[in-house]
Order: sequence, then C-alpha cells, then structure tokens
Amino acid sequence: MSNGGELAKNTAVIAVGKIATQLVSFLLLPLYTAVLSTEDYGVVDLVTTYVQLLLPIVTCQLEQSIFRFLLENRKDEEQKKIILSDIYTLTAMIMLVFSLIYMCISPFIKSQYKYMLLLNLLANVYVALMLQTARGFGLNAIYAMGSFISASGQVALNVLLVLIFRLGANGMLISMFVAYIISGTYLTFATKAYHYIRLKKIEIKRLETYLKYSLPLIPNVISWWILNASDRTIILKFINVSANGIYSAANKFSGIYTTIYNIFNLSWTESVALHLHENGSKEEFTKLQSTVIKFFSCIFLGLTAIMPFVFKILVNEKFCAAYYQIPILLAGAFFSAMTGILGAYYVAEKMTSVIARMTIMAAVLNIAINLIFIRKFGLYAASISTLIAYLTVFVLRYLDVRKRFGIKIELNVGVGTILMMVIVWLAYYRQNTVECMITFIVVFFYSLVMNFQLLKSMIEVIKNKFKKI
Repeated sequence: MSNGGELAKNTAVIAVGKIATQLVSFLLLPLYTAVLSTEDYGVVDLVTTYVQLLLPIVTCQLEQSIFRFLLENRKDEEQKKIILSDIYTLTAMIMLVFSLIYMCISPFIKSQYKYMLLLNLLANVYVALMLQTARGFGLNAIYAMGSFISASGQVALNVLLVLIFRLGANGMLISMFVAYIISGTYLTFATKAYHYIRLKKIEIKRLETYLKYSLPLIPNVISWWILNASDRTIILKFINVSANGIYSAANKFSGIYTTIYNIFNLSWTESVALHLHENGSKEEFTKLQSTVIKFFSCIFLGLTAIMPFVFKILVNEKFCAAYYQIPILLAGAFFSAMTGILGAYYVAEKMTSVIARMTIMAAVLNIAINLIFIRKFGLYAASISTLIAYLTVFVLRYLDVRKRFGIKIELNVGVGTILMMVIVWLAYYRQNTVECMITFIVVFFYSLVMNFQLLKSMIEVIKNKFKKI
C-alpha cells in the first residue's frame, strides 16, 4: 500500500472513534442544562480543566514515548516487552508518589470533589497509556473502539446517574471515571498488553532515552494549554465575563476545524515516523504534504465563506459580536494545523525539544500581544494575537523543516491560499449577501480544482470497493 493509501485508511479508522468522542459534549448539552445547576456545571468543567493540566505533568508524557518507541519495534517482540515494562513500571512509580503526596496535602484542599479529581486523573493516565499502546502496535481500529467506548460510556452513565439518580456533579465525575476504566480495561485485553508488561527494575540508560524524548513534550503541552486558555483569562481580567462568552462562542467554529485536523494528525504522524527515511520519501512526502495542505486550506476557506449564511442560524443575536472574530480565529486554527503537519517530522526524528522551544515562544508571544493591545482593541487583540502566534511558529517551523529535511511547500499552493483568504475576508466583513454568495461559489470551484486528483483517487477507491462487492 502507498503512503497516501495507508494514511487515508488509518485516518478513516481513527475518525470513527474520535468523532464519537467529540460529539459527546453536544449530546450531553441538553442534559447539562436540564438537570444541572450552573455551579455543578462549573465544577465539572473545573475538574476536567485541572485533569488536563496535570495529566502531562504527572505522566511526564511517557505515553508519547510508548507510541514513538513501539512504532519502530513493532516486529520485535522482545523489544516490545522491554519498552512497555519499563514505561509502565516508571509511570506506576510516579503515580504512586503523586497519589501519596496528594493524599498528604488533601486535608488543606477545601473542595468536596478533591478525591474525584484524583480518581479521574488516575483513570485518564490509564486510558492514555493504553491508547498509545494500541497506536504503537498499529492497532488503529482498537484505538478507535477504545475512544468510542469512553465516549458512549459517559453518555450512558450520565443518563443513569445524572438524569435518573440526580447525583449532579458527582454523577458526572463518577461517569467519567467509570467510562475511562471500562475503556482502559477493553484496551488492555484487546491489545493483549498484559503479555508484555512486567513491573521490574529499569536500566538507567533506557530511562534516560525515554525521558529525553518525553520530557520536552511537557512544556510543549502546557504551552498549548496556555495558548488556548490565556486569551480567556486576559479577556476576563481586562474586559468582562460577557466578552469572554462572546469569544468562547467564536472559538466554537475554529474548534470544528481543529477537530477535523486532529483526527487526521494521528495517522499523519504515524505515517511520517514510519516512512520518512525510505528511498524517495522526500519527494513523496513533499507531494503528499502539498495534497494535505490543499485539502485543509480549502476546508478553512470553505468554513469561512459559508459562515455569513449559517452564523445567524447557529448563534443567538446576543453573541452577534462573535461574527467579527470568527475568520481571524479560523485562520489561527489553519496555521496551527499547518504547524502540526510540519511537527510530525520532528516526532519522526525524536526532536521533541525543538517542538517545545517553538511552542513556548508562541505562548509567550500570544500573551505579550494580548497584554499590550487588549485595552485598546478589545477582543480583536485576543484573536489577532492567536493568529500571529500560530503564523509565526508556522513560518519558523517551515524554514527549519525545509533546511533539515528538504521538504517544501509548493509555491502555487501558498500563494493561492493567501489570495483566496483575502477575497473571502473582504466579502465576509462587507456582509453583502450577493458578494458572499459569489465568493462561496468561487471557493467551491477553487476547492474542486485544487483537490481534483484527491477526489479522483477517492472515486477510484469507491469504484473498486463496489466492484469487489
């Protein structure tokens, strides 16, 4: 199978589970608003936020080491035993120490949900390790099923514990914990990871190898967290809660784009890591990368062009100010995705420190621009600072990738995307219905032309499937 075919197959498989996971928040929204108080909703959101912040710190991002080191040892049974035994042993030791420290300081934490936070953190660690084990083994269908079980389990348990038994925030937190444990248990048996894991003493040299790869990812993940959370914090501090709500509403649409990209990125990273050093890979990845960039640039342009027609349908008039931030945030999401595409080459070479340095710089730049201009330009400072941060990292990362790996972006793809973005933005902000309609039609045909070969290949695959049937 070609790299492109393998990439498409893996993306399709992973998408099943990941889309199900992303839909959970939408499926549960009516449940939240019907039976939960605003305080309960806030508690669940706060616990989830702290879990996501603590997760990369307490795991030292060792789950990423599982994926990366298993990837290159899939056919070596002995190496798989060594890698999994080492990393699971190390993670278990870290979590034991963390749990003991947490229990010692827990009397000073004034919250009735403090133990639910610890339980959910431990469950998240378990699932994260097992999911990356499945990816490392190349079992993408099992990875997708594990994600689906986690998502659907939360839905079912929330209906039972929150809607029927009325347990409020505790019910939701229990649902999350149980769903993660069920998902982790399924993954343990489906991957047969128990055949490989033995808790034992770890050699210092191997320990250094794993941590050298994973530790730089901690500031990287935290920087992404800061990059996404700092805007809201600064808006809340310097403007007001209402402005934060408007900004959050605007971010929902860039979140759609990011979700689509994240699904693809899982299989893209695996494909680059597996095939980067094969003969002719430079030319093939340059071509494949151009196809990917054309596809995601057209999704970005299409979402922006259709927004004038769907905004009033999807968003209440109280949030009308969000309209002006959406194109800027979508552009930021686009350059973030492009940065992620280039980041796969560093993962392939285990150059995680380079990834971390660039992400930290983006976080600092975003905060600095926000603080300088937020009083004068309001929400525009928040959205533009995000765009500038992502654009800066993309440019620096592209220049570095071109120098290190010789992989370039086709000039016509870059120029075409910028020109179309200018055209779409002009129509968007002028808010002339006829102009917006014409622009959408232009974007539609531009996308067909740019992705003609991709569409042709997809049609051929579908035809072949039907012939086999």
